[in-house]
Amino acid sequence: MAHFVNVAAVQFQPTIYYDGHHDWDRLREGALESTAKTLDSLGGQGLDLIVLSESISAIGQTSANAENVKTPGPFLRLYMDFARREKTHLVGSCLLREGERVYNSAVVIGPQGILGRYRKTFPVPEELEQGISPGNGAAVIDTPVGRIGAAICFDLNFGELRHAYAELHPQIIAFPSMYHGGLVQEIWAYECRSYFVSATCFENCGILDPFGRPLALADDYTRVPRARINLDYVMSHRSSCIKRIPDMRRKYGLEISIEVPAHVGVALISSASPDRTARDIAREFELELLDDYLARCRALVRKQA
Repeated sequence: MAHFVNVAAVQFQPTIYYDGHHDWDRLREGALESTAKTLDSLGGQGLDLIVLSESISAIGQTSANAENVKTPGPFLRLYMDFARREKTHLVGSCLLREGERVYNSAVVIGPQGILGRYRKTFPVPEELEQGISPGNGAAVIDTPVGRIGAAICFDLNFGELRHAYAELHPQIIAFPSMYHGGLVQEIWAYECRSYFVSATCFENCGILDPFGRPLALADDYTRVPRARINLDYVMSHRSSCIKRIPDMRRKYGLEISIEVPAHVGVALISSASPDRTARDIAREFELELLDDYLARCRALVRKQA
């Protein structure tokens, strides 16, 4: 059944706060003030999920002032207050202290508080030197919005993390980052069969569909790209479904969306039906889902090897 979600990514440009000196108190106040103004501007707009950039905590925090989920500091309080006030969900960047360790984290927050967190698996060498610890891999948080995973900045370069997420089947991957991600964003979206919401400093801030195609991107006119996405979807290899697509469209009309980009050869099938999910429709028409098809092909090849 249709599961429409209004998502937004916030572009945050940290260089406007640097004046050649690392006055951390000034940087922290600037990051908090700018983020609060941006969130206030998004209030009342019906957004279900907002993703914030890693650059907010990068200029606003050090290991010494990392926060704790049990006793939230100014960044977590800002995020939590907004989510509670607007009855929305937010993925916020924050340095978190857990025991003796500090993690660069993406914190998933809902109206009732913190729902979960992802710890950056691959901090850059400079972060490690500053006392940031590596996290322990992929994490998917089930929320009323959907299944949310996260990767932070440098993480995007590591295929093993992407493969771990592909096994966990997130519907949305949040990407708080100081790094644009470029082509690799598209690879992550497609290989994880997931929508990809990227909150960067500069270019490539926006929302990609599971083919890696941009639905909305930041530009000279907006720092907050947004899109309405349907999380009731499946993906099927073209050869499995192409002959059935006309019959599916005849039966369900506007209750179904089917996209088959020529350069991919895979169908993205979304259900807007109030009665049937995309998986229900796939079963009805005996479609083989993409990952099942690839697994069957691997098994046949191994059998013949």
